[in-house]
Amino acid sequence: MDVRIIKTLILCAAMFLSTVSANAGEAIRVRAPTSALMAPATVRIYIMVEPHAENRVLRVKAESSEFFRSSEMPLAGEGSARVTVLYFRDLPQGAYDVTAEVMGADGRTRGRALCSVMVL
Repeated sequence: MDVRIIKTLILCAAMFLSTVSANAGEAIRVRAPTSALMAPATVRIYIMVEPHAENRVLRVKAESSEFFRSSEMPLAGEGSARVTVLYFRDLPQGAYDVTAEVMGADGRTRGRALCSVMVL
């Protein structure tokens, strides 16, 4: 089997097993593969969203007691990608809560997931 395929399978398994979701029935997961980085840090975030006709917006936030950064991107319902990779660049020192939310066509949150990152 190709090494790239094996790496992709391992990454997907790790993302699935190491995320925290607000509700086990929700179809969103978020993962930062490196939980501790040196400042200023570029944090890579993987967001897994099960495609659904109502999914319209993906919102991702990284928040510490001293700093906040967010990003929002449109989703195309059932035609959306299952995995989105997002980079938050130049984050200063702090303990960050990373929150990913899927918003529906009505503007309500359809799912939410959390992970933590420490920037030293």
